[in-house]
Amino acid sequence: MPGAGGSVRPDTPLSCVPVLLNVAQEQWVPVLMELRYKREDPFAVELAFHGPVGGLARWRFSRDLLLGGLRGTVGQGEVMIWPSEEHSAGSALFLQLGPQERHALLVVRRSPVSHWLSHTLMTVPVGHEMADVDWDEERRQLFRSV
Repeated sequence: MPGAGGSVRPDTPLSCVPVLLNVAQEQWVPVLMELRYKREDPFAVELAFHGPVGGLARWRFSRDLLLGGLRGTVGQGEVMIWPSEEHSAGSALFLQLGPQERHALLVVRRSPVSHWLSHTLMTVPVGHEMADVDWDEERRQLFRSV
């Protein structure tokens, strides 16, 4: 939560980017991925996927995980992210979401995700996620609940 002494900067703008969802071997369906980042939850990013009939899924995980996936394979369990081997402007980012037996595989152009992440870093730089926490207020909230 923002502290009383710091200046409040707006959240990173919502961004929607087209992605391809693998529904069968060699069969891909276009969907939209909505990227969200909020100062109130500075360690996390939220990805919401929308298809032709509405919302498909919503995932929330570490911003650091998405940042790391731009450079190499990261994650384990239900979230795995890795870049394509090519490093051109049209290079791709792969996301595997869900349990190994029933996971969704998605591919998105890497540049819009990287661009959006750069805005999150301007909003809250890595290492400054806790800078705006009002620790006095956090203690008050904690002791109210005890």
